[in-house]
Amino acid sequence: MAAHAAENAPHTGGWAVEGDGVGALLVRIRRYWVLVLVVTAVAVVGAFAATRTAETSYVGRTSLIVASNNRSPDQDAVLVQGYVTYFNDAAYQQELLARAEVPDGVAVSAEAAAASPILVISATTGDPRTAQSYAVQVANAFRDDINRVPLAARAEELVLLQDQLDTALSSPGQGAQVLVAELQDRIEQVRANQVNLLQELQAQGGVSVQSPSLVSNLLPAVAGGLLLGVLGAIALASVSRRLHNGLDVAHKVGLHTLVELPRRRGRSAQGRRQQRLGQLANIARVRLTGPGVVALAQAEDGVASAAVARELADQWAGQGYPTVLVSIAGSVLDGAEAASPRLRPGPVAGLSLLELTPPSGDEAPALSVTAISELLEQEALAGQYVVIPAPAVVGSAAAQAICHAADQTVLVVDTVVTRVAAAREAVAVLRQMGAPLMGAVVISMGADPDEGAAHERPAVTWSRESSETRPAGARDLVPSDVNGHAGRPPVAGSPSGVPHRGAPLGRE
Repeated sequence: MAAHAAENAPHTGGWAVEGDGVGALLVRIRRYWVLVLVVTAVAVVGAFAATRTAETSYVGRTSLIVASNNRSPDQDAVLVQGYVTYFNDAAYQQELLARAEVPDGVAVSAEAAAASPILVISATTGDPRTAQSYAVQVANAFRDDINRVPLAARAEELVLLQDQLDTALSSPGQGAQVLVAELQDRIEQVRANQVNLLQELQAQGGVSVQSPSLVSNLLPAVAGGLLLGVLGAIALASVSRRLHNGLDVAHKVGLHTLVELPRRRGRSAQGRRQQRLGQLANIARVRLTGPGVVALAQAEDGVASAAVARELADQWAGQGYPTVLVSIAGSVLDGAEAASPRLRPGPVAGLSLLELTPPSGDEAPALSVTAISELLEQEALAGQYVVIPAPAVVGSAAAQAICHAADQTVLVVDTVVTRVAAAREAVAVLRQMGAPLMGAVVISMGADPDEGAAHERPAVTWSRESSETRPAGARDLVPSDVNGHAGRPPVAGSPSGVPHRGAPLGRE
């Protein structure tokens, strides 16, 4: 097997960019579409309930106007905008309602009639008669409050002018008559001054009916429910402990996804699966640059790594590349025990099955972990591609050593069982060891009966065959087989014709 390259950097590539984009958000929202649907349905039900329980309301209106002397209406319209803001202040409205003797539960508001100096005051109640009367009462109270200060100043000025007029009338002479005329004109001007004063324009502005509208309640409810559901789906996706697709693997683990394998459900899904398996086989073969060893690692124990290993080996064998599929018994990985190798022809032309099981009696010689590595090396030197599953890489030192010795390692992510923490730990361990991580393969298996039937873990099936039930062609490898492949015919080279050599498991 070839020497390892430098320690891998995180292979996020374009996936990391997409993981933060609109496409990734849509994928996460689609994953939790049930949550979005439930939240939206609750909002719609709430809108229906609010519409059915809401009572008909009546809005009474009255209008005031500012018509200042010697000033244009647009200037008075600016003043009316200030009056609107002042009227709609919640604290001021409480005081105003008390002064107008209007109940606190009555909703009142003020608005300007377009860009005009007209102020429209509204009162909303459940009775059309009280709605109009409350509007008039509030308008009168507001008008009196606003006009109180300027009217008081005008009254003081009139009193002063009246005193001056009385004095001039009691004075004899021609000059007194001229002063009387001037004072009388001034008094008339003061009385006619309406600057900044609110005046009644139309007391009975009419009453309108506001009935509950399903459409007006339903549209905001649907929009709000969708928004809350989408936000909830994004939040759940970000805190989920599972890896659901390649975007999650890139975003949460920092590893580029080579392919995502769909479930075997329907002809179209089967076709897409075979297409992506072919892509995986081509990618792995190009990255190997010749015959070598590929380890299919899985963070925790499971059948996904063995299933992908079997399908990858089938792809290579089907493409005409001599391939060896290695099956390791679980006890060998769990306890780093010695193993007995057994080679037999596979179900596909060009595919050989190499079983590594715990030694039993004198059936076959026991090989150490280092000898196993040398055996895999010999298979690669013979011009064959070697595929070996390595499940439970987090907890198995032997599986870690296999990945370290392999020319390339692919992390198999089972969306049903793989946890984010375990995948992160597996990637961290392999990178610390210097294992060359090619990328990840995302698959959904878990306890799926269809998947399990199609891909039983080879270690469980093959390692339990006895010498009496082995098929024709199966044989044990003796030490001479390991060192020189004695007793087996030479294997033709791969189409690339490039022999590939790597370091054994026992290297320092």
